[in-house]
Amino acid sequence: MKPVYRDRKVHVLSEKCSTCIFRPGNLMHLEPGRVRDMIEQCLSKEGGNIPCHKTLSDERAICRGYFDSYADRDPILALAKAMDVISYQDPPDAD
Repeated sequence: MKPVYRDRKVHVLSEKCSTCIFRPGNLMHLEPGRVRDMIEQCLSKEGGNIPCHKTLSDERAICRGYFDSYADRDPILALAKAMDVISYQDPPDAD
């Protein structure tokens, strides 16, 4: 498994995957409040990010839904954007 930071770039999906947790509905059948808890943890002092669940076993990339909604509030992602070190990769299920 490769981390989201590799090749001197932070890898982010170019678009939401088909079952993105940031799409309407509960496509991943998560417990109520689970997405909110993940977001709060990422934006807390502990930091972190939400990788796309479809990239967990190979070349990880940050969830596009998280990136679109919180990149400006996430210190690491805000810095990566400012430094122009974001690399966009297609979701594994892109046509």
